[in-house]
Amino acid sequence: VSTDMGISLYHIRLLALVAFVAPSVGAQATPTATSTQVSAADLEREMDSVRQIVRSNRQKVIAGGMDLTTEENQKFWPLYSEYRDAAAKQGDRLTKIIMEYGKNYDALSDAQAVKLMNDYATLDQDRLNLRSAYVKKFAAILPPKKLMRYFQMEQKLDAIMNYDIAATIPLPK
Repeated sequence: VSTDMGISLYHIRLLALVAFVAPSVGAQATPTATSTQVSAADLEREMDSVRQIVRSNRQKVIAGGMDLTTEENQKFWPLYSEYRDAAAKQGDRLTKIIMEYGKNYDALSDAQAVKLMNDYATLDQDRLNLRSAYVKKFAAILPPKKLMRYFQMEQKLDAIMNYDIAATIPLPK
């Protein structure tokens, strides 16, 4: 895995850490606090910046791992962008789940825990549905082995991200 991937792993960890820790930092800050207070707007800007870096690095990894012909290249990248845009919306949903968990971590109720688990299960199913739909779309432009290669790379990148996010977020009390 390239240096670019290492950079994106750092940013993935930062994103998960900021998403989990910042809500509680902002809530604990007093009106007189200066540098430790994190506004929602600041948090959102930081997370958007990190998302852009992760997305750019992910595309570099995919580009480096695919051996596309000129024709495949012309058809692949617009569909890739469409797929990643849809996946990014799901990533936004995950971020909201993580932030809600972080905000309520110290006093997480049973009802909140159930809601978060259900939200996450729904998101997981939506991710599977999205992937299945795009396997069919990519199959129309890629030969089977390249299709398999692409989705294996996507799965590996997702696994790295999920591992890093899981390592950053504590288990409930």
